[in-house]
Amino acid sequence: MTLVDVSERGSPPRHSFGARLSDLVNPILVREVQQAVKGRVFPWAILLALAASVVIASVVSSEERGVVNGRGVFSAGLATLAPLLLFVVPMQAYNSMRTELRGGIVEQLLMTRLGPGRVLIGKLQAAMVQFLLYVSLLAPLLATSYLLRGVDLPTIAVSLFFAFVACLTATAFAISSAAQAIVPALQAIANLGMAFGLGVATLGAVFAIAGGDYTQLIGALIRSGQLTVTLTAVTLAATVSVTLSWLTARSYLLHTFEDKSSGFRVFLWALPVLVYGWMCAFVERAYWSEVFPSLTVGLLLMGIGFGVFMVTEQRALSPRVRHHVPKGGLTSALAAPLLPGRDRGMLCFTAFALFLLAVGWSFWPQGGLDERGPDLVARVGLMIFAYGLFYLNAGRWLRGLLPETVPGSQAGRVVMPVLLFACIVVPLLVDGLRGGYVGEWHWGHVLNPFWTTVHAVSDRWVDAQPVVLGALVALSIAQVPLWIRGVGEVTRASAALRRR
Repeated sequence: MTLVDVSERGSPPRHSFGARLSDLVNPILVREVQQAVKGRVFPWAILLALAASVVIASVVSSEERGVVNGRGVFSAGLATLAPLLLFVVPMQAYNSMRTELRGGIVEQLLMTRLGPGRVLIGKLQAAMVQFLLYVSLLAPLLATSYLLRGVDLPTIAVSLFFAFVACLTATAFAISSAAQAIVPALQAIANLGMAFGLGVATLGAVFAIAGGDYTQLIGALIRSGQLTVTLTAVTLAATVSVTLSWLTARSYLLHTFEDKSSGFRVFLWALPVLVYGWMCAFVERAYWSEVFPSLTVGLLLMGIGFGVFMVTEQRALSPRVRHHVPKGGLTSALAAPLLPGRDRGMLCFTAFALFLLAVGWSFWPQGGLDERGPDLVARVGLMIFAYGLFYLNAGRWLRGLLPETVPGSQAGRVVMPVLLFACIVVPLLVDGLRGGYVGEWHWGHVLNPFWTTVHAVSDRWVDAQPVVLGALVALSIAQVPLWIRGVGEVTRASAALRRR
């Protein structure tokens, strides 16, 4: 044995380029595709899709020459594809996630180098592989519809794009719902609800496509010149939906002491950049006066939705998060609103709402509104901000009465909608019992955010403005000790790390 033989035997084995490339593929993708192909649903789905294709082809071949319309063939093929993409693929992903959670497979995967994010991404990738398989199965039928005239290539391309977006969004929502159904007693209800929801969506899509309304709508959209705006808006909405589903499922797969909130809060602050960037890039300037108000109010309402989850968290940092805060004093103070804790959640929402109001007030006149436009949006924005602060503060106070546990946080998120519903319905019931009908607005309905906002932003704003501004000032001052306590906890944890 020579020295060369010894050195070659001790060196690590050399893998081929294909082997190294396969190592980069998500192993969850490979496993999910194998399980889907070997399962009982996949062969039956392929068989039924092929049978439908044969039936459609037989009907087309039996028609007289010159009578066959490609639009009907396209609608039939797309209606056959809809159940596969909107029901079969999402339901398979849902059942796979439920099986792994019930059998403890996810916990075993998380003990490897695969984090929750990679597990979820692998499942979405596997669903998209099934999407390609089903589309390729019916691709000859869709191509035949083009050859028979009546359907152009843009209609086919746009339809496949919508199919991809719908399949991805539905699958992400199904995976997220499966991760949230952790209570054993509610699993049967969750399974039934998911199957019912996907079934209703599938039937609606099939009826719309088979009735011809879909092809007419797509044709009108292509001719209107708003195709780019619509496609980018759908892409943006799907991106937001899939990201929220991914973050939600990831938070349920993480350990209790892990940081589950920072991802949501960073995404909340990224939304204005995405939304306003989409408007500046794809919406004509002449329409900014109509689009900008809707986007700003929508972002503010979405911030309140995020705030419901932020203010119902546990107050203190978990031991793990405490040991991973930024070590810099200024950095830790700036990052405090993005870290878990309901006190810091109130700070995050308040800063986000003030940022949106500042953007709206500064840039709204550039959108071409009349002189009343900036004043009107300031009224609506201030009302939404005031009610958001009030109900989030009330929810934070109620959450403090519950145990500092995960079930306590979940109970707090149920109590807040109940509180809002009670504040709206109880005054209406009192008016109905006293007078037999609900009359005009009065101060008993002041906790009704919808009616009071409509009442206040009208000509009565002169009387309502001092009350709204006074409520904002009082609620903001009441939050200052909470902000100091929340930021102080982070800075103290940072100082303790620096002393080590």
